[in-house]
Amino acid sequence: MNDIKQTPEAELREAAKQSIEKKRSAWQFLGITILVNIGLVVIWFMTSPGGYFWPMWPALGMGIGVVLSLSDAYGFSFNRPITESAIDAEIERLKNRR
Repeated sequence: MNDIKQTPEAELREAAKQSIEKKRSAWQFLGITILVNIGLVVIWFMTSPGGYFWPMWPALGMGIGVVLSLSDAYGFSFNRPITESAIDAEIERLKNRR
């Protein structure tokens, strides 16, 4: 077991490193998605130009993944920890509903 306590500066540095890694990963995923979808459109064009545009389905699926990846990297996340300020804001919101 690793029972060594990190200092607040070390924890902040680790959080910053993870944030940078998430951002890089999200942008890499966007680039790969663009390249894959260009390749699929080229295949579609070479095999059935003017026919049913089937590349829209993989593009849609990968696009959803890109949006979720970028939103996680730049702030919005489904698994963020609940903060005291968020709890206080929710309490105020509930008080105002009554």
